Amino acid sequence: MTTVRRAVPSARPVRTVLVTALCLLLGLVTAACGASSAAPAAPGNDVGTRLDGTVPQRILSLPLHDSTGKVRHLSDFAGKVVVISDGMTLCQESCPLDTTSIVETARRVKAAGASGKVVFLSITVDPARDSVPQMAAYRKLFAPAPANWLALTGSAHDVGELWDYLGVYRKKVPGEPPYPKNWRTGAPVTYDVEHTDAVFFLDGRQHERFVLTGLPHLASAKDVPSELYSFMTAGGRRNVHHPKSTAWTIPQALQVIGWLTGTDVS
Repeated sequence: MTTVRRAVPSARPVRTVLVTALCLLLGLVTAACGASSAAPAAPGNDVGTRLDGTVPQRILSLPLHDSTGKVRHLSDFAGKVVVISDGMTLCQESCPLDTTSIVETARRVKAAGASGKVVFLSITVDPARDSVPQMAAYRKLFAPAPANWLALTGSAHDVGELWDYLGVYRKKVPGEPPYPKNWRTGAPVTYDVEHTDAVFFLDGRQHERFVLTGLPHLASAKDVPSELYSFMTAGGRRNVHHPKSTAWTIPQALQVIGWLTGTDVS
């Protein structure tokens, strides 16, 4: 018996339409994938300062202590972008803004699903008073503190060597009575530490790649923990509510992180 293959007039046009539709769909998907996989742009010259210097091993190996007492080294974070901010828990002017901005940036990175690629380190410039218990209490002020943010202290020698390498100015200056009181212990705060306000960014190769200087611009004064806001001077609170035009912003910090990680974290 011979099988007769009958032509189906509509078969070819339908197939052509399906193939065409499929091609269009694939084109859209490819375009979308291409858009999402494009590396975030490098920050402009108006954001901060681009660098490219290898951090020496002696700096990467300095022993620091987190708020649980665990020893940490910068070298522990190889393969991640490391964001380093200087500050002190008894600062009444700039540090509450700096730390609040760093913590909020860490939360935004976590929300973007990139917390495994970035670690944020707030490192003291006042190791004599910023003990491990003091740093632990400081971290609790930002509850719930993001896991990708650490508050670090260390010996005066090791902390000093780190800041000397990064070029952070520090100067101990006597306070004036009536002395403010440590928000944790109630002890009088008899001196201050003048210091540079800066945020440093290391890439996964542990090269110093970017720095933001000066005070940040907070999105909301409510982000500052109430204990720290109450501890601030009138001038410090003025910085919260009336930032300078040169202040860096959290979106700018996220732009730097996106550039270094190749991930959109905005």
